Amino acid sequence: KYTIIDPDMVNKVISLCLEYSVEVLKECLGDSPTASPRWMKVKVSLKTYLTNLTDLLGLLTSDDVLCAVMRHCKAMLPFYAAFSRLIKKYVKSHITVWGCKSDLSRVVAFTGLQALVKKIPSFLGDLLKKMYVEYTKCSKAMNIKTRDNIVLMRNCLVELFKINPSVTYTTGFLYIRQLAVTVRSVVVSKKEIESVYNWQYINCLHVWVAVLADCDACLQPLIFPLIQVMLKVLDLHSSPCYFPLHLHTIRMMLHLAASTDNHIPLLHPLLACLNFCANQNKAPASKPIDLTCVLKVTKGYKKTKAYQDGVFDLSFELILNYVSQLSQSIAFPEASFPVCVWLRKFNKSCNNSKYTSQIKQILEKTEAVSRDITDRRSGVSFSPRDLEEAKKWEDALPESVLTKFFNSWLKVHRSVLAANQAAATENGEEDEDEGEEEENEESSGLESAEEEAAKAEEEPPKKKKKKLVEKKEKKEMKVKKKGDGKETTVKKNDGTEKKKKKKKVVTEVTEDAEDMVEDIVLSD
Repeated sequence: KYTIIDPDMVNKVISLCLEYSVEVLKECLGDSPTASPRWMKVKVSLKTYLTNLTDLLGLLTSDDVLCAVMRHCKAMLPFYAAFSRLIKKYVKSHITVWGCKSDLSRVVAFTGLQALVKKIPSFLGDLLKKMYVEYTKCSKAMNIKTRDNIVLMRNCLVELFKINPSVTYTTGFLYIRQLAVTVRSVVVSKKEIESVYNWQYINCLHVWVAVLADCDACLQPLIFPLIQVMLKVLDLHSSPCYFPLHLHTIRMMLHLAASTDNHIPLLHPLLACLNFCANQNKAPASKPIDLTCVLKVTKGYKKTKAYQDGVFDLSFELILNYVSQLSQSIAFPEASFPVCVWLRKFNKSCNNSKYTSQIKQILEKTEAVSRDITDRRSGVSFSPRDLEEAKKWEDALPESVLTKFFNSWLKVHRSVLAANQAAATENGEEDEDEGEEEENEESSGLESAEEEAAKAEEEPPKKKKKKLVEKKEKKEMKVKKKGDGKETTVKKNDGTEKKKKKKKVVTEVTEDAEDMVEDIVLSD
């Protein structure tokens, strides 16, 4: 046993181990370490080395060094596989880095976990559960700063779920059922709605929508219960304060419907959000907020024009997406009829010309596509029962006008959002710089005040007494009365001698190094 005190020597020893230990061990033990005749000689030392290497991950703060050590751990996986307890420590340390560190460290940790699953496929089920729990812990809060990290963790989790569909089915059944039980407890037991209306619950729905959007046939039975859970989430509360959460859920269902070729009835919740914008709010203007990072707004902000504009923009996008998905169906004329009725009704009741002009565009495109599909299907020879023929007919349809309009509108909308977010981040950095300058000024002001207080304490008692006497003398103001040539002295506290005629006050202030004297001259 050796003890190294010099930090430079410690760094050299660590770099030496990271560079040569894998090659030396492979040359000594071969591809299968446990089958080597030298295994019993190096087993204890190797176990100690791997234990210390895993513990080192929790002590490092530099991202570069942390990534280098995790890459070395990944290369040491054949030797980790010989010790079942060390595999658990390996998983725990990598999941901790995956949940808390920077983006580069998260990616390197994920590649290490992915390599472990390929090396030991039987460990996939436990790994998915542990990573899912860590994801739920890290997704409790959502804002502009944490959004990218949560999306990165979600994508990593979805990639692991795609490895083995059978393991994914058992894990998905367990956790989707847990989501359904949570919603049911709110409906039946009338518990607090915050147990469902929070970012942790919504981010869990995001994971399963992403998993089932591109799934095998064995995972398709999970689609229907997930849709039922999300529809029940929309029915829990209909207040306009929760419209951002409703729009998040509708967006997820539209993504799932487009990916799995299913139809989800979303017209009613979409029009509920749109009807909120029919009457123009007269509340004072306020700063708009990014509704993509918000689930609920206050009652005061609900009445503002900025919130109404944000709700309309998201509702317009989702309605356009909903209608464009239906535009490739042979039943589009019948499916689009209630949409057109409701949109015309909205245009009649809405007082905002900006909103009505945009809704008018959807109406015109929808009616044009409806007429086109009606003309095309008038010459078909199959009946509505022939689903295969209808599917072939739909696949042969060209891209509709609605789909083209939605794709072009979405590109422009995303570019505008990106520009607004960039401007918001720049303004936030400027505000932070100004705040730091103000804090520095306040700290310097406090330091100067403390210095003055310390000087005052260091002054001798004689000077303090002298200053007190001077303050008492300043309270007596000299009043000179011209004409008679007499001088009278009047104290401020006396209320008797206050008979004055025409008063002309001339104040002459002279600054001295120690005090300030005020001479008030009263003349008739």
